[in-house]
Amino acid sequence: MKTILLHIADDNGMESRLQVALDIARAQEAHLTCLQPTSHFTPMPYSPLAGQFMADINFSEWQDMERAHREKIEARLNQEDVPWSWQIGLGDPATLLAEQSGLADLLIVSQTAAKKTRDGDPLPIAGDVAIHANTATLVVPVDCPTFDSTKPIVAAWNGSKEASCAIRFGLPMLKLASEIFVVTIDEGAEIPPLDASSYLSRHGITSELHQLSAKKRKVSKVIEEFAREKNAGAIVMGAYGHSRLRETLMGGVTREQLFKSKLPLLMGH
Repeated sequence: MKTILLHIADDNGMESRLQVALDIARAQEAHLTCLQPTSHFTPMPYSPLAGQFMADINFSEWQDMERAHREKIEARLNQEDVPWSWQIGLGDPATLLAEQSGLADLLIVSQTAAKKTRDGDPLPIAGDVAIHANTATLVVPVDCPTFDSTKPIVAAWNGSKEASCAIRFGLPMLKLASEIFVVTIDEGAEIPPLDASSYLSRHGITSELHQLSAKKRKVSKVIEEFAREKNAGAIVMGAYGHSRLRETLMGGVTREQLFKSKLPLLMGH
């Protein structure tokens, strides 16, 4: 892992995203690429709506705020021992991050609440990014202070393409973890082939297999409790193994974890 793409935005999750990115960059000896999306634009003089736009939005003030935030983060980065660069993109943050993820080994965004509860909450883009990114997406809880790359990692395995991508994308982080726990959930169906541990072993990674019973409990809660019991530093899992619409309407592991996990989620799709 040599390139980490970090979402830059002036929100309540910025400090945790930045600290986690710095911790991982040090552990992996990686370069940190900071991407600051911006959506401001200058209305064309001939537009009949330009006057109204300018009346509603003070573009100069908006740009000043973004510039001040950039200078604040850059001042912090100049005091760190991690190589970094800065990019500014015009457009939707989720789209920009996904587009720029092609040559990144990890993309870091913030977790968001199911419902906006306070001003400054991170944008709800984690799900979109995890689906469309061309690399691993790390979803960081707002109150996550640091990331210890040597702590155990729990990998949720169900044999799906999404779970396979998450494990494959996450290899650099899995190699640094002190223990790897591969967990499957017995929901009364046939247990998927436990190929994940064989795959990891070929990369020199030893793992323990655990079959957990959900019974009538939510799968997301079973995984989260197991991870906390093992003092895990992160959970690796596929993003939206079922359709996103189905998970939105009926609930699902991805949706539950995206909104409620207390641990960073390393996701692949």
